[in-house]
Amino acid sequence: MSLAMQLRDLARGRRRVRKADVWRAFQHAHPLEALAGDARTRLMNRLRKLAEAGAIELPSERGKAWDRSARPPIPEWVALSRPVVPAPSIDVSTIPWAPELAFVASSPGLRHLDEALAIHRFLASGGRSRPMVPMRERSVELFGDEKRLERLGRTPLFGEGRLTTDTLRCFPMAPPLVFELGPAGTQGRPCLVLENHHTWWSFCRWNERTADYSAVVYGAGGGFGRDAVSFLAERCADWGTTTAEYFGDVDREGLTIPWRAARKFSFGLDLHLVPATRWYRLLIDIAGNTDLPVGPTITLANDALAWLPASMGQEVWSWLSRGIRLPQELVGTERLLGEPSSRPDDDVPF
Repeated sequence: MSLAMQLRDLARGRRRVRKADVWRAFQHAHPLEALAGDARTRLMNRLRKLAEAGAIELPSERGKAWDRSARPPIPEWVALSRPVVPAPSIDVSTIPWAPELAFVASSPGLRHLDEALAIHRFLASGGRSRPMVPMRERSVELFGDEKRLERLGRTPLFGEGRLTTDTLRCFPMAPPLVFELGPAGTQGRPCLVLENHHTWWSFCRWNERTADYSAVVYGAGGGFGRDAVSFLAERCADWGTTTAEYFGDVDREGLTIPWRAARKFSFGLDLHLVPATRWYRLLIDIAGNTDLPVGPTITLANDALAWLPASMGQEVWSWLSRGIRLPQELVGTERLLGEPSSRPDDDVPF
């Protein structure tokens, strides 16, 4: 896919494409050039050609919207030119669209007409009775591009309750959660979700000895989204529990991840995602005796902070407001050696 098309896909309906997404588009469209030692020069050459062709607009070079940390300077953003919708090569109103695509007949300026036709052929050839498969399998079948369907999900084809993945007999797939089951006898106890994989390993070893949790789960950082939480709810049913404790970094991302999961993604699931207060308490106590680097004030949504108990949230804010983040790796293997089980002695299964 060309750089211009990649930019439009990553814009997600907006005109401006930020620098990070400009680089991402360049890496997808020209992976070898993006790895070259003069990648910035190559990127700028391509952006200037797109600007000359009228596909994008670059910010004024006299302004501040340029990254001048290296040569050549590159823009902090580019603006997509407003598309001129050509007259369709076919009269969409004359096509006997599948009922699920009937809206296309009254949308002559709709983009992605080729994709709509591919979906129409799929439905007309018995697609409705096909088995459910992972989204990328269906995407490569329909478009020859395994990621195309994910990008189309942000376009008018799928907006306003039009098409859904169910229509195409497929479903989104999150990377599977990695977990280690607790020792025999831990069935029914809460599981513990860790943001980072080093800490996950340490808690797995600790749980082998203490049997506090039915399972120790690697949340994969920001990958702990809607699909991952649904997967976790299914596994919790297998483990006989409806409670998952979450322990992550005390910083903007580390607190936002579980807050979003608890507030949005757990809705309708038989799963309660709660803060692992014992481990947050321990992390805060260890941080009090540790020399941690200070940076700018760390801000986050008030509701994200409120995910923690009130008194603990106030302590956490005292750290974040001073620009200090608390990495969960402070609660590591050696520190856990001195941490006993929270279960009564006669409740430990060995």
